[in-house]
Amino acid sequence: MQIQNATAHSLYALYETLPTETQQFFLQELLQKQAEKLETLALYMACKEAKDENEFLTEDETIAFIDSLSQ
Repeated sequence: MQIQNATAHSLYALYETLPTETQQFFLQELLQKQAEKLETLALYMACKEAKDENEFLTEDETIAFIDSLSQ
């Protein structure tokens, strides 16, 4: 796991050295080709953060969230 974290950190450090325009093109292509994975990761991270902070949805918020998924 440490090797993966170090590799990810190194790749991000490389990304940060790119010119702004290149960063934008990279992000655009990443979003186009990996949108579903990015959405899943964003949801996972938000849920983990809420759990870590003991911030849970109310019943009404839960129902509204579930309803929004079907739209």
